[in-house]
Amino acid sequence: MTARPGRAARAAAVLNERVDGDAHQPARPSWDCRACEQPWPCAPAKVCLGEAYAGNRVGLGIYMAGLYDQALTELQLWPAGDVFARFVAWTR
Repeated sequence: MTARPGRAARAAAVLNERVDGDAHQPARPSWDCRACEQPWPCAPAKVCLGEAYAGNRVGLGIYMAGLYDQALTELQLWPAGDVFARFVAWTR
């Protein structure tokens, strides 16, 4: 199953809104954190995203799934399962 073409692009476009003012943003196409250089979402970014979604785990999961879809195209050397764990699995 593939996402609709615009879904991942929309998720990536609103990333700055969701983590407004947070230094822990992804540097694309590596998807490493700009602040701590850890794989994004790093621990501080996860906290910020969790706060931005105020307990809406379903919404956070959907949002991160959109970013996961975008990251798959840029992290082609990573196994898809590892990218899924990095972007989506932690939201459970």
